[in-house]
Amino acid sequence: MSEIPPNLLLNPRAHVLRSASAPLSAVPSTNATSTLTVAEPVDPTARLSPEEEQTRLSAALADKTIGNTHFTSNPPDYETAISFYRSALDCCPAYLTDHTAILHANIAAGFIKLLRWKEAEEAATQSLKVSGEDDDVLREREARKRQKEEAERKEKEGKGIEGAKGAGAQDNSNGRIEEVGDDEEENIEWGKNWKARLRRAKAREMQDTWQSLSGALEDYKILSSHSMRFQAIPPIDRKSIQQALVRIPPILEEKKQKEVAEMMGKLKGLGDTILKPFGLSTSNFQMVKDEKSGGYSLNFQQNPDKK
Repeated sequence: MSEIPPNLLLNPRAHVLRSASAPLSAVPSTNATSTLTVAEPVDPTARLSPEEEQTRLSAALADKTIGNTHFTSNPPDYETAISFYRSALDCCPAYLTDHTAILHANIAAGFIKLLRWKEAEEAATQSLKVSGEDDDVLREREARKRQKEEAERKEKEGKGIEGAKGAGAQDNSNGRIEEVGDDEEENIEWGKNWKARLRRAKAREMQDTWQSLSGALEDYKILSSHSMRFQAIPPIDRKSIQQALVRIPPILEEKKQKEVAEMMGKLKGLGDTILKPFGLSTSNFQMVKDEKSGGYSLNFQQNPDKK
């Protein structure tokens, strides 16, 4: 692949115009787009007039189409594709989230092809935020769901029988969780942007650290947690999700033990450095577990090497 000129990120159309292999039909008209890069509203979420919105959206879709062409060309040019997707984001009004979420997800796909995992994760995360599937929101929903399930379990076990009078009425005084209505739950559409989440899971897994693998496992669990959404995912991707749910946990535990051991080793080295002027080391101190309480106490040994 030829070296991408430095001005590509600023003006990808210049690269297309100079490329002998690029078809002329792939070059968008500059009549509608030449002023778009300098006409960005101060507030990117501000609503535009219908005419300007359509003009900017048309320009964005044109850049997206060119990006797709470079993505699928033979050989593919993922760098250029990413640049056109970014150019499309610059053109597209931010409040058209269906379009901007797809563009961020396309950028993530490009970085995955380039094996640039961290950048792929960041692009996929941005796509999820744009589509309303922010991780913190999902965690809050899951927490509420667990609370609801716990309250129902206790009620079935006979606890809180006195508060069960008038089961149809809300009673916040006994700590019960107000349920989300069916209509509200239906409007959440948490799995609408499953492609971005799957790409982020892949990017996180390939970074191969304890933290990234934990995030990948969380994404895979979310992808498989609702049967209706899961069934909408193509079979080949469902299979990869199921395989990941089996594959990652043992690797994650191994990474956890290794990274904890490395951290403890560094802390031990630091402790030995601090204690050395006093003729001591961390070997003089031992953590002893109290089997009755389950707590630990710190014991000092003058000569730890002697048995």
